[in-house]
Amino acid sequence: MDQATQKLRQEMLDYLHQLMADREAEDMRKTETGQIDPMRATTGQSALDVAVAQTKEIIRSLDRVLDQEPPEVITFRTSCNGLSRLKDNRCA
Repeated sequence: MDQATQKLRQEMLDYLHQLMADREAEDMRKTETGQIDPMRATTGQSALDVAVAQTKEIIRSLDRVLDQEPPEVITFRTSCNGLSRLKDNRCA
């Protein structure tokens, strides 16, 4: 994994941890004030719950892509740069 990818993954992990901390703080604040989160009451999840789940899925997707082997690319050179079937006979 190159440095740019490592940096991106770390930024995503930092963002995830911040979302989780914000979610806990918001839950504590709602409990202390006796407020009910309308989204959580309606859907069963708060907006921060959804953001945490989506961020985790993005990180899992990134990890799956990074774990895959890069495809082996086989190239060939023609006088028409690989487009000989699209050109007339003088390029083939």
